[in-house]
Amino acid sequence: MKVPALGKGVALLDAIAREPGLGFTGIQERLGLPKSSTHHLISTMCELGLIKRRPLGGYGLGLKLLELAAIANESNDLQREAMPLLREFAQRVQLTCHLGVLDQSEAVYLARVEGARDIVVKSHVGQRFPVNCSALGKSLIAWLAPELLDVVIGRLTFEKRMPKTVGNAADFRLQLADVRHRGWALDDEEQAPNCRCIAAPIRDRDGVVVAAISAVGTLEQVDDKRFETLAAQVILAASAISESVYSTTAQSTTPPRSRAVESRGKVR
Repeated sequence: MKVPALGKGVALLDAIAREPGLGFTGIQERLGLPKSSTHHLISTMCELGLIKRRPLGGYGLGLKLLELAAIANESNDLQREAMPLLREFAQRVQLTCHLGVLDQSEAVYLARVEGARDIVVKSHVGQRFPVNCSALGKSLIAWLAPELLDVVIGRLTFEKRMPKTVGNAADFRLQLADVRHRGWALDDEEQAPNCRCIAAPIRDRDGVVVAAISAVGTLEQVDDKRFETLAAQVILAASAISESVYSTTAQSTTPPRSRAVESRGKVR
């Protein structure tokens, strides 16, 4: 049974996270609540420390969320075990590297490590984006069981973010077939201009894809001559993380079995 008030609270946090400084009227409009209900919700969440008033007006996320996030990070085995290897990998390839997971039809960054300091790619932990316009997203869903893949693709709107962004389900399925064949995924200016990214999956001991890592840089940093070499490096790094976290060698050519519905990489 759903709890409507809890859902509204999460929606409030999401709205403020996306628009720091959002005021009472903006919150009310986004939540579609009466003024009295909006006031009670804001007051309660301020008392709990989940949100706070900003000195310059409006509301921002509260310190309680930082505390909870720190606890969540400490308890996240995947993130904790993967970080040393991800840092080492980022330094080796001198690119910004990410660790991400699947949430419905979106990829979500769990971790971010900078490589080259002279060129910084804009991204942040917790950032979400559709799976069809990112290498990380493609790696997360390419090996899903067919019925789960259909669900994910059915949720996509195929917004044309960039000229190279895939615009329909049929072409996207062809891209995913290429990902499965190669063992790695590519984002070639599909999400942002002058940006290329290569990603590979992280698998648990049963071969189920539960996460992915990516290396991203400018067109100059990731030129055509570097694709194959960088892809091999990303695959090796993903396999090393799989081995470290799950004590098994990743089986990059074995698709997840139907039991993937019960895995941590399930579509919710």
